[in-house]
Amino acid sequence: MSTRRRGRGEGSIVQRADGRWMARVDLGWHGGRRRGKAIYGRTRREVADALRDALKAAEQGTLVANERQTVGEFLTRWLQDVVRTRVRSRTYVTHEAAIAHHISPHLGRVRLSKLTPQHLQAWLGALAALAVSVGRQRYARVVLRNALNTAIRWRLISVNPATLIDAPRVTRREIRPLTPDEARALLAAGKGHPLEAFFVVALGCGLRLGEALGLQWTDVDLEAGTLQVHRAVQRSGGDVTARRPLLAEWKRLRAALRQLDELSDSPETAETRARLTQELQRVRAALEPLKTTVQVTEPKSARSRRTIALPAVAVTALRAHRVRQLEGRLAAGGRWQDQGFLFASGIGTPLDPRNVTRAFKALLVSAELPNIRLHDLRHSCATLMLAQGVNPRVVMETLGHSQVSLTLNTYSHVLPALQQDAAARMDAILGGA
Repeated sequence: MSTRRRGRGEGSIVQRADGRWMARVDLGWHGGRRRGKAIYGRTRREVADALRDALKAAEQGTLVANERQTVGEFLTRWLQDVVRTRVRSRTYVTHEAAIAHHISPHLGRVRLSKLTPQHLQAWLGALAALAVSVGRQRYARVVLRNALNTAIRWRLISVNPATLIDAPRVTRREIRPLTPDEARALLAAGKGHPLEAFFVVALGCGLRLGEALGLQWTDVDLEAGTLQVHRAVQRSGGDVTARRPLLAEWKRLRAALRQLDELSDSPETAETRARLTQELQRVRAALEPLKTTVQVTEPKSARSRRTIALPAVAVTALRAHRVRQLEGRLAAGGRWQDQGFLFASGIGTPLDPRNVTRAFKALLVSAELPNIRLHDLRHSCATLMLAQGVNPRVVMETLGHSQVSLTLNTYSHVLPALQQDAAARMDAILGGA
């Protein structure tokens, strides 16, 4: 009697040297690796029945390949094989930090195939009990959800439990845009400031901080009155996980040295100060290779690549800024590094976002304006445009939002005034006033 050889994907049954029977189901290629599932039993019939059920589950897409892999093991591989190759370095660092500090300590030992919505609901509760901010909870959930979507494609799980729980409720932060009078006061206070043109462009065009710092002179056409966003500047890199304990030690040592300054001089105090100073130098040396650096990177999204019309006030400010930069370039001489940035340091390199933020805060103080974030200049630009009746679609394109609904939802505080204006205009037409 002839026997038919099993075809590919139909599984195979063999008897092991220890007497047990084993069946193996081929699940094909996933995540760059060929994956399969082994089934063991004491008898051939037991394994054949299990194989039949496994083949049916594989056909329906509900068969998982590895039931022993833990969440922590999978997330480590996902970071290296998927995230590192697809996202910007800063995004990778934030993903890595979310996993290291908020996911793996709570879920890392759970088997991936056994992860349930109950696990995740308890996890979010634990984060809340530890006073982790809602924003970080939501971000960690997004990271985990994206990772588990990859696990589904790799046939490691059949259902994503992160999609079956609600995201932590967030209280939307109230936007504090500048009023027209405050916006004019800010620009007046910035007259003659080295970053005067930066503040004008940030407020007049609604650019993100990194987008404004990434502008080069080749992106600007002052005759046509336009600028193009092609890149961004941001602080990224470093090793967040390794840097965190060193920063904590740095703060402890600095606090201890400040306390010593309040004590009277004595041999014991001098000896303690010398020891703490030596430890501080050691920590500084250990932190140096772990520090973030200013880097030029891609814009936030595809929509962020855009062309923006420059207000006349921005064109005027940029013309004056170009003259000042040329003077600074001559003064720098051979130290100048010609990288073409609009807003550059004294030697032509990209500006550090932290230094720009410090300068902005000082400007707010001198102008006696509310203590807002630099990012609120972007919100102020959008709010002022909408209040002037600019079409929301145009505002969306200017800001680089992905959808007009995002623009309207973000700046919904402007809509009541626009509705009142629309009602007054309708009344003028229908009422004949």
